[in-house]
Amino acid sequence: MTDNFDRLGRFLTAVLRILPAELSHDIGLLAMEHGFLKLLPPPKNQAVAVPLQVTIPGLGRLRHPIGLAAGFDKDARCPDAFEYMGMSFIELGTVTPRPQAGNPKPRLFRYPETRSIINRMGFNSQGAEAVLRRLQEQKWTPTQVPLGVNVGKNKNTSAEQAINDFITGIEAFATVASWLTVNISSPNTPGLRSLATPEFVRDLAYSAGGHRKKCWIKVDPDMDRKTFQLLIEAIGSHEFPGVIIANTHRVEWPETGGQSGHPLLSPSNTCLEWAWDVTKGSLPVIATGGVLSGVDAFHKLARGAIAIQIYTALIYRGPGAVFRICEELAQELKLRGFGSAEEAIGSCYS
Repeated sequence: MTDNFDRLGRFLTAVLRILPAELSHDIGLLAMEHGFLKLLPPPKNQAVAVPLQVTIPGLGRLRHPIGLAAGFDKDARCPDAFEYMGMSFIELGTVTPRPQAGNPKPRLFRYPETRSIINRMGFNSQGAEAVLRRLQEQKWTPTQVPLGVNVGKNKNTSAEQAINDFITGIEAFATVASWLTVNISSPNTPGLRSLATPEFVRDLAYSAGGHRKKCWIKVDPDMDRKTFQLLIEAIGSHEFPGVIIANTHRVEWPETGGQSGHPLLSPSNTCLEWAWDVTKGSLPVIATGGVLSGVDAFHKLARGAIAIQIYTALIYRGPGAVFRICEELAQELKLRGFGSAEEAIGSCYS
């Protein structure tokens, strides 16, 4: 069921898609930052067919499983706009310790025929100090949706020194964020994915100390099965609260970068299955990658995800995407005989 918020939002999103991808993103983010979204008729929560509440360790009980993936609001410019869109949790970033411009433009490309995006942004970031100051000024409260920060390393930081960058980010945001994500999985920072090893996970656990219990690890979908499962085992054994599966898929054509959107659904679902083989659900998983509909969301839950993040869906379905995906998910759960979203978690293995 649609409402005026959804109709107008889809229209405005379609207008923005006429422009080059990064320009339209910047204009949309600027409009959201200045409260334009709240000039639209308030979105209407439709009655859903089954309860959608889920629980994420450290974040608490959420009204539904759909949240914002990192990459959309890198510098904490407008988290309140994503709350208005209906997100049940929000991840900002990636934030690097020091400001950096990222890769040269053009670096963001849309492919409507496959409902996908390729980016090679390269961790463009205003830096931890500026983002922390903005979050402190916003005074985000526990009564609002849980807010997380994704942290990465600067491009000119060597692999040997990378852990220092991650600890800088973790310590900067530990008191203002509900959780933190350690990004060792973007394909657009040279050498970053080489850190995705059990040894690095061990060293990170030791260096993070008590903050480790807030740190989720985001992994990529391009590892072979054995390497992936060894990494998952290490994350679980070092008592990190969970893992985010998965970052973008590395591509070289038609552009070099990381691919998100519909083509990422299948490989990221395979990674969920590989993780379940190792943990049998004992390590919480937040799933991201290719979720454009409620049916897509269902398949993430069925493969063991406890919650789901979206990004590309906002580009192609507009700001009402969260409400529509929740409605579709509730209908899919009902049709499959589930009484709640939580009943469906891991159901494809039983």
